[in-house]
Amino acid sequence: MKLVTAGPGAGKTKRLVSEIQKRLDQGISPYTIIATTFTREAAREIEDRLGGEVAIRTLHGLAYWIIRLSRQSRGDAVPRVISDERAAALMERASKELDIKYMEPRQVLEDLARTREKGGKIEALHPQAQGAIERYFRILSSENLLDFTGLLDEAKRELENPELRQFFRGQRIFVDESQDINPITEWPMLDTLREGADEFVMFASPSQQIYGFRGADWEELYAKIPVGHAVETMRQNHRSTPEIIHAAAPLAGEDADSMEAVRASLGLPVLAVDALNPEMEADFVGRQIGEWIEAGLEASKIAVLARVHTVLNNIQMALRTRDIPYQLVSGRRSLFHREETQAVLGYLLLALDPMDDTVLEAIVNFPPQGIGVRTRNALRGDEYLRWDHFFKALANPKQYREQVIRRVLRIMDLRERFEEIVGSGLPLLETVSRVIELSEIPGYLTSEGDFQAAGAVGDLLNASEEFGTLEEFVEYLDSEVRRPREAEGVQLSTLHSSKGREWAAVIVPGFRDGLLPLDGSDIREEQNLAFVGMTRAKDRLILTMNRSFPPSPFLARLPVQIAQWPLR
Repeated sequence: MKLVTAGPGAGKTKRLVSEIQKRLDQGISPYTIIATTFTREAAREIEDRLGGEVAIRTLHGLAYWIIRLSRQSRGDAVPRVISDERAAALMERASKELDIKYMEPRQVLEDLARTREKGGKIEALHPQAQGAIERYFRILSSENLLDFTGLLDEAKRELENPELRQFFRGQRIFVDESQDINPITEWPMLDTLREGADEFVMFASPSQQIYGFRGADWEELYAKIPVGHAVETMRQNHRSTPEIIHAAAPLAGEDADSMEAVRASLGLPVLAVDALNPEMEADFVGRQIGEWIEAGLEASKIAVLARVHTVLNNIQMALRTRDIPYQLVSGRRSLFHREETQAVLGYLLLALDPMDDTVLEAIVNFPPQGIGVRTRNALRGDEYLRWDHFFKALANPKQYREQVIRRVLRIMDLRERFEEIVGSGLPLLETVSRVIELSEIPGYLTSEGDFQAAGAVGDLLNASEEFGTLEEFVEYLDSEVRRPREAEGVQLSTLHSSKGREWAAVIVPGFRDGLLPLDGSDIREEQNLAFVGMTRAKDRLILTMNRSFPPSPFLARLPVQIAQWPLR
């Protein structure tokens, strides 16, 4: 086993991709490589860099894959994963069946989630909550359903099967963002896989652990890692100037407190600006951003990163008064510019016209099927994917990987089933619902824990109610997908949402006591959040506060240049 620790800007993702690519170049089968990361977006990025040859999954996606393999091998039906909304509805049903009057279903679900994350016992909850949870579990079992957290529990149970563990022996396993792993709910599954693996490599950045509220605890996780493992620390920072690295280093842990700057200095010091009051603090942020833009810096390369959304309210007004465009970054993209929306459009177009092969590029690998760039090149050469290419693959199946033939057959089957659905005269809402369900997009998104994306697909389904025919709805959806995206502006984000991103210039407002660290929050994780925010900056970094509150206690440790606003 090997642990690779790396601070921000060290090229951890690049290294992970390189290690996997090296194994592929050595002739190791992509099917013997298991790779997992924290978010679906990160998984797609890594998968794309590898040309789609290796499936990169989130931990919950990996759990669902294990469950599917095991159930299918026994000839059992694969359980469906339900959304948070469906889970709440089932908990409400359980409460009504037991005539529970004084417990709110969502509160019971939250209690259940906390108990699972902390490794507690359901018996410690209120007796009524225990009863509702037991009935809820019975409903899930009887209807072959799993909730999001239950994926991990079920995967652990499936891995108790010696035959399944034997199947996973000899795998090469790569785990990204290990600092965010929950040692109680997520690590046991990985640890079981580790025991039979030929390689087990963990990439971690403990100084960037910011998801303690989800159960992440690096110290507890590290204590569970077997002794004697190899450790490598990547210390070079390729992102930020020496001044930014020097300013942020006092907040870093051992993995990043001695970061080495690769870039040369631009002669720009890190500033901590103390404004007279909250309004003047926002005024300074607006003025500074205006000056940067006038100097030629693109607005989209500037970010304002706050601990909580409310800090951004005054800043939005300061930017509006200066006609500076901005975008609120919360991990949410426009509904019509999401990849799942474009895939839904592709499936609906196929339903309208079974001979339409312009949709194949959009749907062939969504949900992901391991049909990456290389595989598609083998199928279509330099052309766009067409039905002719599918027929050619079916005529020469030995020339392609088994999963390619399976996917081709699946799309052919969908084409016929969609034609039946459209021709059956069902109401539009039911027609669209059945097409989306058969696409398997909702189940994939829910199993990956991407409830934002699953919600977006639900919004599309609801939108179809406003149209009279499938043709009208598809025409509307197509026009919205093709509509140019809004002009980008200054990026306004929380510190949590900034993780994994970078900008040329960053301002961190509200760098004051009570906000950073946030009252009542874990001090070490708040320090990590401040560190994450500061290290998003490549060239310019400014921290701001105001004299209505004491400055952040973190400030005393930082080698930064102090200034006041307005200038005296």
